Amino acid sequence: MPQQRSPGITSIGYDPTTRSLLVICEGGDAYRYAGVTKEVYEDLIAARSREKFVRERVQGRYPREKYPCLVVGEEI
Repeated sequence: MPQQRSPGITSIGYDPTTRSLLVICEGGDAYRYAGVTKEVYEDLIAARSREKFVRERVQGRYPREKYPCLVVGEEI
């Protein structure tokens, strides 16, 4: 059985004041991780695979909120 590919990361951002990491995936879903240090963010930027880094060093270690996908330009 083929292994399911995890969605790629299209964008990341970091707010050092709130120590919040924002990860936006190919499908448009966004995840906000709380309490992330600047060092972890810098390591993420430098990582060979951002998806693998998030899986191994961020998921399950920091509280996460998921924001559902919105189509760019969608009227609210």
